[in-house]
Amino acid sequence: MIHIRMARRLDAPGIARVHATTWKEAYRGLLDGAYLDSLSEKRLAVRWRTHLDRRKEDRDEEIIVAMKGRELVGFANASASREAFAPWEAEIPMIYVLKEHRGGGIGRGLMKAAADHCIRRGMFSGGLWVLRDNGAARDFYEALGGEPQGRKADSVGGQIVQLVGYWWRDIAQLAERKVQPMTPGRR
Repeated sequence: MIHIRMARRLDAPGIARVHATTWKEAYRGLLDGAYLDSLSEKRLAVRWRTHLDRRKEDRDEEIIVAMKGRELVGFANASASREAFAPWEAEIPMIYVLKEHRGGGIGRGLMKAAADHCIRRGMFSGGLWVLRDNGAARDFYEALGGEPQGRKADSVGGQIVQLVGYWWRDIAQLAERKVQPMTPGRR
């Protein structure tokens, strides 16, 4: 059974493991291999512990984890939009689920929890940026009703990448949405 809850400081190593593992799985061939290979769970755990401590200062941000028993299998974070020009108030900058746990509704549950948090904080539209060439993630966001909204370039690991924005004009739809299973190979 999957349990979705707000992250605790002690979750930092589990979040770091999911972060490093999913990046290496999802972005192999899209980002520089040496950069992906350099991702260290130890360094990420320190970063996430610091981030979780700082979260108390930013009440608009929340980190949400998905637990299967005692194993952390996915996480998401939600905050106020980090960009003044984006059409959305809230942003979901990260959502990752371990490959072997995908397809069972964990990602949808994390997105719903992120949307619920945003609504409680008075943010009623939401969005995110995704690598343009990450077809699986783009299919997921579109299945959740995300509308493509803008493009931009950014630097990840010293590499310039193209991003596509997705937004939900009314994030309450995301929080309450019942999603049909995705059709494989749409992209």
